[in-house]
Amino acid sequence: MARAHIDMELRWGDQDAYGHVNNVAFARFLEEARVRTFWLGSGRERTGMERHFRSDDPSGPKMLVASQQIEYLRVLEYSDRPILVELWIGKLGGSSLEVHYEIVDGAASGRSVVARAVSHIVIVDGETLRPIRLSDAGRASVAAWMDAPLELRRP
Repeated sequence: MARAHIDMELRWGDQDAYGHVNNVAFARFLEEARVRTFWLGSGRERTGMERHFRSDDPSGPKMLVASQQIEYLRVLEYSDRPILVELWIGKLGGSSLEVHYEIVDGAASGRSVVARAVSHIVIVDGETLRPIRLSDAGRASVAAWMDAPLELRRP
């Protein structure tokens, strides 16, 4: 499978009153995985997708989350073991990409996926915030990280 792997430490504050990681923290995990993949290039692998879909130049391209769906599969307990976020591109559009994820409990014995998610990302012009076409270089950078899209349950 063509997936980027991002390890993340849990924070004590990620817990809720029930003593498990709160659902809001999962959205932050997805955001952090995107930043590390598309901006910093600080996951386990250098993906080559860094800086193709966002720019330090205020007028350059920006990534906007148009929609996001998270499917919670099991409770994630706080642990000193990092979680693993696996990220891949499930679909490409003219000015958009679907980022797919599985969040794996690092404290579990064996592979235990606690959540799956899909973020629909639109690439926009930094000044007008209107969608722009994905560049050829951006499309090429994604090719190695394409994998089968998740099929989440629909509400």
